[in-house]
Amino acid sequence: MGWQAKFWKPVKLKDGRTLATLADARTLVLALPDLHQRNAHWQYAGELLLRASTSKSAVDDAQAQLLRALKAEELI
Repeated sequence: MGWQAKFWKPVKLKDGRTLATLADARTLVLALPDLHQRNAHWQYAGELLLRASTSKSAVDDAQAQLLRALKAEELI
């Protein structure tokens, strides 16, 4: 599987960036300020992204949580 696994549908952010793979999402999460990374929605998104990097069946769950976190932060 790995970090290059693709989401079923790329996620377009308000700033024009697109998240198409687990690696794109990981880069975004790691670039967030520490205060944001500590929020429960980002913590859970990070856990699911890590799980999805080793299990194809977890990619959809990771994307769903990522979308929730992005909406909470008004990034989409």
